[in-house]
Order: sequence, then C-alpha cells, then structure tokens
Amino acid sequence: MEPVNLSYFNLGLSVLLLLCFFWMLIRFKRLDKVRQQFFSRGINKNLEEVLVDQNRKLTTLTENLDSLNKNLKELQNLNKANIQKIGFIRFNPFDDAGGNMSFSLSLLNAEDNGIVISSLHSREGTRIYAKGIKKGSSDSKLTEEEVRAINQAN
Repeated sequence: MEPVNLSYFNLGLSVLLLLCFFWMLIRFKRLDKVRQQFFSRGINKNLEEVLVDQNRKLTTLTENLDSLNKNLKELQNLNKANIQKIGFIRFNPFDDAGGNMSFSLSLLNAEDNGIVISSLHSREGTRIYAKGIKKGSSDSKLTEEEVRAINQAN
C-alpha cells in the first residue's frame, strides 16, 4: 500500500473548513440583519426581555380570549329565550269581505316556544286572538292559517 499524502489531505480539510467558515459568516450576517431590523424599532431591551414581554402579552390575550368565549356562551344561552323566529300569513277568512285584511303572526324563540296572534277582520269589526305555543304546538285548537304561520317561522 502506498502511504497517503498528508499534504493533500490537509489541503482538502483546510478548504472544507474555509467553506464552512464562509457559510457560517453568511448565516451570521443574515441573522444580524434580522436582529437589526427587529431592534431598530426603538426597542431598548435584550432578546430575553423582549421574549418575556411577548409571553406576558400572549398570556393576557389568552386569558381575555377565554373570558370572551365564556361571555359568548352565556349570551348564546340567554338568547335562546328571545324571539328568533317570525311567521306572518295574510288571508281572507270571509268571502263577503274584500282583501286579505286578516292575519296570523307567530313569534317563537329558539325552542319553538312563544305565541301566535291572529286578527280576523270582517265588516262588523276586527277580532284579535292570542294563543300560547310550546314546542311548536298549542293546547288551544289552531286554525290552518295559524299552523301555516308557525311553520313559516321554522
């Protein structure tokens, strides 16, 4: 076997180390440029202080978001009782009275509880009726128009 020429080996290793050195120098210059841009905004803190401040702000934002989510859920639960669904039907209950002057109006919450109001208009006068609605139906007998108004609200 022929002995390895150490001068070529040392030269190759030196070139490799020189390339690594230049590569590291380029990476550090890029990192320094990013650092200068980051701290050029008038921040007179070191990186550790900046990270601690950002962590505090992130913790505060997370707590605020949790509080907002809790409030939103409470509002959603409270809103279930509000009128959310409306149905309105106009009709003519009597052949001798002209026009669709009578109506049925249903006002329901998210759980289909509420009221249906009906107005029957005739030549002699107008009568108004109200019936309670639970789960989309009533203990009182509903007219066809009242059922249509309830169905329209859904």
